[in-house]
Amino acid sequence: MNNYQEQLQNYLPGIQEFLTSIFLEETKINITSFNELEAESAPETLQENDIILYARDEGLEMDVFGILDDEWFGLLSSVMLGVEEKKFNEVTKDLLKKFSDELSETLKKKLAEEDIETGFGEVEVYQLSDLEDLFKHTTYYHGSLEVEGLADDKVRAAILIGDPEAPILKEEPVQSVDETEKKQQVTEEILDDNNLKETAFDQQAQEERNGEPEEVISGKYIEFEDFDETTPPLENEDGNSMDLLKDVEMDVSVELGRIELPLGKVLQLAKGSVIELEKLAGEPVDILVNGQRIAHGEVVVIDEHFGVRISNLITTRQRIASLS
Repeated sequence: MNNYQEQLQNYLPGIQEFLTSIFLEETKINITSFNELEAESAPETLQENDIILYARDEGLEMDVFGILDDEWFGLLSSVMLGVEEKKFNEVTKDLLKKFSDELSETLKKKLAEEDIETGFGEVEVYQLSDLEDLFKHTTYYHGSLEVEGLADDKVRAAILIGDPEAPILKEEPVQSVDETEKKQQVTEEILDDNNLKETAFDQQAQEERNGEPEEVISGKYIEFEDFDETTPPLENEDGNSMDLLKDVEMDVSVELGRIELPLGKVLQLAKGSVIELEKLAGEPVDILVNGQRIAHGEVVVIDEHFGVRISNLITTRQRIASLS
């Protein structure tokens, strides 16, 4: 048990960093208790409206449940949608699924840095009424958590880890002697029937071979005309294949920089708001044709209009390398 508690404590900084990036508030997670439970006692640690995030590692045959109280409905919807939702519905379920998938990827990267491989599948969102069918262990480790910084008061969370060494063993149904004898008798009858059919088929094939000559199938070699270096290339009527492309219109755009923002922050933008881009002052801007970067340049002013002076072109080889 101490081993699982130590591992959970090691992963808390990564979870705190992830929550800070989502809510843009400094967060801190504390483990208030960690103990071992029987499977029958595990549901007693949950409340009716708790959110359950479930994932299973098929390689280790281990189940992990992340438990959030219903206050997380409003916290996540406010940040990710800009509208506060306080109930479990399709909207909040999708938000929780996206939130848990991003958290799972963050933890997987953390484990990969430590050369720890995991076989966890996708995270599924459930409620307490669905929990009973998901229990696949007789023993679980339960950790109670408190999260500070997301609300005025501490927000409750928890984790349930199924013990891989204590799976629920499925009992195979015991067949009676009569049922076993019946199955053996049916199997013998099927084998005898198949043997009779194979014998009849072999006799029929032998009679056909003795009575009629076998049909001989022959093939014919087909020669194709060889193309040599003197073969003229395909051209249009004017003899210049590039003429077909001269009148094709393409969108040319200049990108000063980019940034990713949560929807909640976008809805908070107002007149006078400043958006900081990832590029530094003085860096060349990107010139794109139909969304593909082809060159870099610097912004200039011509009369009263902005312009871009091309400083360098991106070669075809570089563009192909960026696509791969």
